[in-house]
Amino acid sequence: MKIAFDGVKIAFDYVLWELTMPMTLHDFVEQGGKHKIMSHKNLTGRRVASLPKNQLEHKGGSLMKAGRVCSIIYDSYPGHTLVHRMSQAAIDEGYEVDVICLRQSHQRPFEVCSEVRTYRVPMNRGFGRSLPATTLSWCWFMFLAGCAVTRLHIKRAYDVIHVHNMPDFLVFSALVPKLFGARVILEVQDVCPELMAAKASGRLAPFAKYLAHFQERISTAFADHVITVGWPFEELLLKRGVPAAKLTTILNSADPRIFPTSRRPSVPTTKEIPENRPFTVIYHGTFAKRTGLDTAIRAVALARREVPQMRLLIQGEGEFLPYLKHLVKELQLSEAVEFRHMSPIEQIVDFVVMGDVGIIPYRRDGFEELVLPTKAYEYSWMHIPIIASDTIGIRSMFRPSSIVLCEPENPESFARALVELYKRPEKRAQMIKDAADDYVPYKWENMGRRYCELLETLSHRRHQKRRM
Repeated sequence: MKIAFDGVKIAFDYVLWELTMPMTLHDFVEQGGKHKIMSHKNLTGRRVASLPKNQLEHKGGSLMKAGRVCSIIYDSYPGHTLVHRMSQAAIDEGYEVDVICLRQSHQRPFEVCSEVRTYRVPMNRGFGRSLPATTLSWCWFMFLAGCAVTRLHIKRAYDVIHVHNMPDFLVFSALVPKLFGARVILEVQDVCPELMAAKASGRLAPFAKYLAHFQERISTAFADHVITVGWPFEELLLKRGVPAAKLTTILNSADPRIFPTSRRPSVPTTKEIPENRPFTVIYHGTFAKRTGLDTAIRAVALARREVPQMRLLIQGEGEFLPYLKHLVKELQLSEAVEFRHMSPIEQIVDFVVMGDVGIIPYRRDGFEELVLPTKAYEYSWMHIPIIASDTIGIRSMFRPSSIVLCEPENPESFARALVELYKRPEKRAQMIKDAADDYVPYKWENMGRRYCELLETLSHRRHQKRRM
């Protein structure tokens, strides 16, 4: 027993040290870092490089000490687009930003990604796990992230800890920094009770739903502020007791640095697409049953009876991929449907601009119908007309003239829309214009400013408390 305990302790000490140690000078030079560096020795005697602890930033013409933010996410970085956008917005305002995240096999334990200090836990997110296995993985990551952020907070004194769900209870990884004065944000990207209701089944379903409600309640109570990504989620959280003064909606809009306007394809003309050129339908994101990609594949199979040059490009990852590949083979669509691995964040635009139409075929399952898809913002920003399921979330984003709404889980409805948009390029052009008008209030410039104002407010409250 003692040997087993000692083995676990040694393994944990190694993981914790690997996670929180500074990067080596060799790694820093390899990355072409632009920071000024200070050299010192770690406990092993190796000379390493780290960033200055007390940078001063120019803001508004005067010198000020930059605030410090640490984001925690049960996902990879910089691949997570929302965390990447928010981190860059904070850096642009003079904040220092650290991220604690999962580590994929090809990634380093520590890396500076576009000025973001990235600390990676040696865990893989995985897809298709059972709910109990996923919950255990969440708990283990919470523990490791909590140890890491505590150690880093002692060294760096964060002003704000920004925790992204899933799960909501990951926010408790910030317990020690909160006790020492850091402000804590919980970002609700997905509402757990509705998601668990859509995913859980069998005898454990009622218990899973109860736990999802319970952990959401205590997590939102623990956080100093709650961010959510859309109005449907905001309404649910208000109904469940989160005070309006404690809640901010920041939409997951397209980052113009990743999706530059110079890459937008030309607006469709009145001329029909030549028969020798494919008519390309695109989707990028999660491969899960709830996202309805089987509906999209069946719709393309039906539409190809009238438009044989139609093809479907799908980019992403998820547990539903084996079923989707089997369906493509069953429908004899191997030449018309192509699956691609999720590309690095800076290359997503290369995929998006290949599309004549973007498709969002979400199911109406109690959760997915509330989602405001990031891809909808990206398609509208890049002038890609959209066909989507008629859901509460989608309807809250666009006017009827800006998008074609279809009946969820109805391939015939989506097929008719695809054929119509192929035959009517003038309608695609009008949809692009109307969607661009709808998108103006959602621009990331506005959302990023809202986020930085929140950081400033929370940081100011923390410093006020310290002076008291």
